[in-house]
Amino acid sequence: MAEINNEMDEERLAGKVMYNKDIIKSIISLATKEINGVASMNKTSQNCLVQLIKGKNDNGVKVSANGDEVVIDVFINIFSDANVKEIAWRIQENIRTSVQSMMNIKVKAVNINIIDVDFSNLERE
Repeated sequence: MAEINNEMDEERLAGKVMYNKDIIKSIISLATKEINGVASMNKTSQNCLVQLIKGKNDNGVKVSANGDEVVIDVFINIFSDANVKEIAWRIQENIRTSVQSMMNIKVKAVNINIIDVDFSNLERE
């Protein structure tokens, strides 16, 4: 039995781990929404016509694989009283940390695209 276990361990070490892009997108979305000042994910990161034709909604996250690295684009709406520079930096760090620690994938770049400003926080006050 020991020989079989050794062979199985060697096979396991030689194997590959593959991730579905939806899992990566979910982690990115959660990491983004954790940051104060983010109003929502912007669902129009692609041309609306392209979304209708493909029938897909990417929920404001685009992931591009480049070898063993990923490039992440996030499309968000922020609250009007938010500090844009600080929020963008905190989102980048949170996404990079979350993806690299949870999935052991190297993040080459995290691009933050602020699409809109949400003024609903002023109406509540």
